Amino acid sequence: MIDGRSLVPLRSGIGVHTAEIAGRLDVTPPPTIASHEEITNRQGIERCRFRVDRAVNGIVWQQFVLPRIAEADVLWAPHGTIPVTLRIPAVVTLHDFSSLTMPGRHLLKTVLSFNLFISESLDRARRIAAVSKAIAEEAAHWFAVPRRLIEIVPNGVDDFFQPGDGESGNYILFVGTLEPRKGVQDLASVWWSLPEPRPPLMLCGQQGWGMRLPDGVDVAGWVDRERLRTLYQRARIFVYPSRYEGFGIPPLEAMACGAPVIATRTGAITEYAEGAALLVDPGDLDGLRAAIVRLLRDEPLRRELGLRGIERAKQYRWNRSARLMTELLTEASRG
Repeated sequence: MIDGRSLVPLRSGIGVHTAEIAGRLDVTPPPTIASHEEITNRQGIERCRFRVDRAVNGIVWQQFVLPRIAEADVLWAPHGTIPVTLRIPAVVTLHDFSSLTMPGRHLLKTVLSFNLFISESLDRARRIAAVSKAIAEEAAHWFAVPRRLIEIVPNGVDDFFQPGDGESGNYILFVGTLEPRKGVQDLASVWWSLPEPRPPLMLCGQQGWGMRLPDGVDVAGWVDRERLRTLYQRARIFVYPSRYEGFGIPPLEAMACGAPVIATRTGAITEYAEGAALLVDPGDLDGLRAAIVRLLRDEPLRRELGLRGIERAKQYRWNRSARLMTELLTEASRG
């Protein structure tokens, strides 16, 4: 059984991770995805079974409904937390600890739903998946999780995200939830300081919280996969200035599509993008500006990074991540 809360809203981040792996799990019968509301977007998870037990919100559902209905051999908890009264083995996935390290950058309900339950969840989980080495080390350091219990199950891409037909646009692209920790204001400030004529800045992602959208930029909002792929393929450069990540899927997707990438050294980005993208430190606006100006002016470098990114992205595939998760779930169910 899978805790499917992340699949209820528009799919991003944890929702992408959950769907891409759930649809590829090599288990019989297919996994049941349980949730507190209807999951309307079933793209990629059509083979799964679904169960809806409505509740006032996801936290109440997880803690009071899920333990009652969880009768499978094992529960996969993509959010990282499990019910305190769960009676079956569980595998939890850790994406980041930003609600602990940066609580002011999250809604209160997000902070409470994670912070109140993460310690006991890690104590009780039979196996733990981490999306990056950095997150695995944080779990071992802060919560004394034995390293032998942790497996790196990274995010990935599939063949859908690939280079286009060569047609390119003249815009700087950001993809991600429009919220403070993603560094959107950093990017907007740097963009305004660029010499004229500067390419348009396009922000693509659903509106988060605690942030006023910058003036003068193009906001595409949340888009479907087909539109997203086209935006990646035609971007002059892709910029991801996040202040903190556990993994950071959009730069990897952009690389797979051949976009030259600038990103910050946080989470798994250094692990998968070093040498295939221009990397700067989080919050370093001068460094970010210098990287953008350099890449805008250097067409050969843009081509080179695009080619490097395509090759690097081939090392991170959802099929491999799903095989690792299948193994973890099987081991957990057997004790």
